[in-house]
Amino acid sequence: MFDVLHFGQFHRVEPVVRPSGTGGQLDDALAARVADPLFLLARQWQVAEFAGEDGGSPVWCEISTESAPLGSFRPSGTGAPVPLPKGVPLEFLAEAGATAGEAARQLTLRAVARAGRRFLATLRTVGLPAPVLDDVDAAVLAKAPLPKAPSDPAEDPLGRDPAGRALREVLAPGAPDGAALAGHLGDGWRPPGLTGAQRTAFDQAARSWLAWFEDQYVPPVPSSWARERLEHRFAVTGSVGDRQVTLEAPEYTGGAADTYHFDLDTGGSALPASGGDGSVGVLPTRVTYPGMPAERWWEFEDSDVNLPAIGAGAPDLARLLVVEFANLYGNDHWMVPLELATGALHRIASLKVVDTFEETTVIGPADDAHWSVFRLTDARSGTPGPPLLPLLPTASARLEGDPVEEVLFARDEMANLGFAIERIVQSATGRPRVRGDEPPDDDPQVPPADPAALAYRLVSSVPAHWIPLVPVPLEAGSAAVCLRRGQIPRFRPDGTRLPQVRAAGRILEPEVKRVFFRDEEVPRSGVTVSRVPVVARGEDGRVHQWVGRRVRAGRGEASSALAFDAALPPRGPR
Repeated sequence: MFDVLHFGQFHRVEPVVRPSGTGGQLDDALAARVADPLFLLARQWQVAEFAGEDGGSPVWCEISTESAPLGSFRPSGTGAPVPLPKGVPLEFLAEAGATAGEAARQLTLRAVARAGRRFLATLRTVGLPAPVLDDVDAAVLAKAPLPKAPSDPAEDPLGRDPAGRALREVLAPGAPDGAALAGHLGDGWRPPGLTGAQRTAFDQAARSWLAWFEDQYVPPVPSSWARERLEHRFAVTGSVGDRQVTLEAPEYTGGAADTYHFDLDTGGSALPASGGDGSVGVLPTRVTYPGMPAERWWEFEDSDVNLPAIGAGAPDLARLLVVEFANLYGNDHWMVPLELATGALHRIASLKVVDTFEETTVIGPADDAHWSVFRLTDARSGTPGPPLLPLLPTASARLEGDPVEEVLFARDEMANLGFAIERIVQSATGRPRVRGDEPPDDDPQVPPADPAALAYRLVSSVPAHWIPLVPVPLEAGSAAVCLRRGQIPRFRPDGTRLPQVRAAGRILEPEVKRVFFRDEEVPRSGVTVSRVPVVARGEDGRVHQWVGRRVRAGRGEASSALAFDAALPPRGPR
């Protein structure tokens, strides 16, 4: 009997190539022939191809531009302009600027000792006799010694930096202070008792070393850091015709100095007409991007980019513009390659396009008050500025290290205060040091005379690296407030007051008596300000090193558990 349960059927689907011409070819299949030409006409009507305009593709362009070099750099809103050095990255000028005293305070103990030892090594290259070198070394060490530990440990600036104290003990006997030595040598100091030839040799070593020290540690321009606003402010200036044009960066938070950081100030009036610096002929190139619609019949688009899957809300205009450009007008955009100099302002004087029909079309500027994607904002009116293209002398590549200092600005609503939390500061060794690892040395609880009585606590303990920001009036009689750097009193168990712990980093500027921050610059989300070492190469090939500030969002509100006038149960035996 036939058993249907054990009966199986197998099918194989194989392509059958019909002979054509020499036989065994796919010419007919690849030709994509249709029996009804109206089908293709219907498809063209469905995709709105009949609504288009017949036009040729560009095959040649003649473009004329006008360039105006940027000549000066202004470090702040009220600072004096300085000449813009050729080939120096703009980020270096914006972030490495400082006053002479501030630059000296930023040098670590290791840096000044290394600079001092380099001067002693330079003296060995100018031919001084060995006995004279010993006397000169002793005179240099006596004239510019490294800071020693004070007699009172509470006054030691390295009291909370054990690695820095150990380094000081090792370097102090044999290394001079390079920063102090630079000041003395700049004033013409020489060790006493030198002959004429020996003084000449010493001056030669001093000039060589001072040139190296100024190149390494002297700031190029004054500081552009606006402390109250927690941001950099600077500007670069050039001349277009007889008109001065300024590019202002009012809120530069560090990193790459891109064009969108700047606003354009042309003086409030229109720029003179462009004359052009000569016409240049170039070949236009079609704009391409991953996932763009394919033009060939049997070509598939790149699956790595799925433009229909992009989600955008009604206010997300930039993303909607990208999707519209890709789906509707992607094959209508062409790129005209043109080499332009950096460190200058450029604008197009004329643009002529020759298409495949040998027709020449003059392209004018897109003057539209509602369309200004590629224009800078006018600094005075807030409207789109004139069509100027700034090519800034920025660093093409930077190497940034780990932060050597980091301060978190946060609000404590329960204490009605703000706090500047020094999470990381730079040690005297040059390496980052975590301030949260410092051992506490205060105990605000005062034990009562009666062991069974409650203990009175005037103020609760707050970590020493939490620096309070106290709200004070912005101006006399004003309701607006700003945040002033304050102090929280610290006490021993017997009620006597401990020495106050000051800020240890450069961001809070502990040497300044009164430091203020604008209230609106510290939102509820907080702000994190850090200092990171940066290395970049300029256009001329030189290597520039500096420590720049970075500003980014914080981590929300903080809680210091600050409280006053508390009655606590007595502590048990330890």
